[in-house]
Amino acid sequence: MSDPNAPLVSICCTTYQHGHFIRQAIEGFLMQRTSFAIEIIIRDDASTDGTSAVVKEYAERHPNLIRAILNQENQFSKGVRALPDAMSHARGKYIAICEGDDYWTDPLKLQKQVDFMEVNPGHSGCFHRAHRLQDGELELFPIPEDIDPMDVRFDDLLRTYNFVITASALFRSSVLPLPAWYKRVPFGDMAIYAVVGSKGRMAMLPDSMAVWRITGRGAWTSLNKAQQDRNFLRFLRGARPYLSTLQQALVDRKRMMILDREATERFPSNHRLKRIHLVWLQLRESWKGAVERLHSI
Repeated sequence: MSDPNAPLVSICCTTYQHGHFIRQAIEGFLMQRTSFAIEIIIRDDASTDGTSAVVKEYAERHPNLIRAILNQENQFSKGVRALPDAMSHARGKYIAICEGDDYWTDPLKLQKQVDFMEVNPGHSGCFHRAHRLQDGELELFPIPEDIDPMDVRFDDLLRTYNFVITASALFRSSVLPLPAWYKRVPFGDMAIYAVVGSKGRMAMLPDSMAVWRITGRGAWTSLNKAQQDRNFLRFLRGARPYLSTLQQALVDRKRMMILDREATERFPSNHRLKRIHLVWLQLRESWKGAVERLHSI
């Protein structure tokens, strides 16, 4: 039984075409053993593969626990971002997120995270280790060796890579609402970590308590390397004006790495043409940034 004075935790799950996986995700939510109350918000964006029927089934079986948002028309195609929409229904002090094709593996996951947050008021969020499941192989997702687990900054993600698995993240709802620029960037998870990181420190718990399932159909994993680079450049352009001076320097360095790689791939053996192409790529990025800033006014 939960403590009536304990904080409420909102689990926000976004799903689309996850008919083969959504049961495992929901069972991971339901198995949580906590001393506090939870609510489960599941938003399906008009799936056509039976996902919504499964979500509706669980919502009917657990009407006091699960709230189903079953869109009849796909909202992403209309420019509506799934996670902010799901979080707008959250009432908890803390928000935990998980996409419908990922799943939790530890029944004490939420309890461990909330216990940490309750005694560490200077932290705005926390995450934990997780496994990656790809082609039937399960492996622990790598973390950069120089990360301070008690003081993870958004800077760390900018200078290395995004090592925060979405299904592992929990943060204070007080960091909301998300800023307007969130809608202009392609990676919702990275934007959320930027916002959470701007409100306080993040911490990484050592236990692996979730699995990121790579199906090749995700917003990131469905892209080839060139498409990933273009989307990451778009994220950097959109987020840069709202970051600190140090973070902007990290963004500029990351952008140069991507552009240099693109120029090298275009002219692998002609250094002169590579340098010319790199200058053109830099000018193109500056122009795109200026255009996007004008459109955002």
